[in-house]
Amino acid sequence: STIFPGIHYQDNHASLQPMSLTVFFPSTLPRQSLERNIPIRISVSIDEEYGSFITPVIEVASTDLHRRGSSLHCSGDLDDVTMLCDSEAVIPFLPLPPSFNSVDRAHWESVSQKIQDWLTTEVDTESSLWTWGHDTFWLVFIAAHPSFPMGKWPMWDPHIPLEGSFIEQWLEHSSD
Repeated sequence: STIFPGIHYQDNHASLQPMSLTVFFPSTLPRQSLERNIPIRISVSIDEEYGSFITPVIEVASTDLHRRGSSLHCSGDLDDVTMLCDSEAVIPFLPLPPSFNSVDRAHWESVSQKIQDWLTTEVDTESSLWTWGHDTFWLVFIAAHPSFPMGKWPMWDPHIPLEGSFIEQWLEHSSD
């Protein structure tokens, strides 16, 4: 697959926006077939013309939502890509409960509050988890308050900036 990330322009420079990618495995294996860890190979490349300017970095966070403290083992050719592993990452608001109603704004507001609490108390602002959580916060906030910035909406924690490709595009189009 080819993905085209957003571009952030500042002065005479531009940078690619971080992206969050989820890989999941919907099928199951018989327990006896899993005697060891199964290696998963992920490759990221960028066109040669940009290679002297940009080096992709993959940050891997376990999203084992079934139990805390699961381990994630990473290896790779560090000349091609840097792999940063975080085996402690827990996303407490996922999965959404079976009772979650996607057409009920109160449900979205509840998830938005949980994400805000998690971001402002547990996540390092320099991590890719922050970037992912920050973008997720704005997606969920807008689901709860689709007329934002018009209408009524609660003030969010000021530690969560009104930045990111999604919310910036949302605000740009909301003035149309």
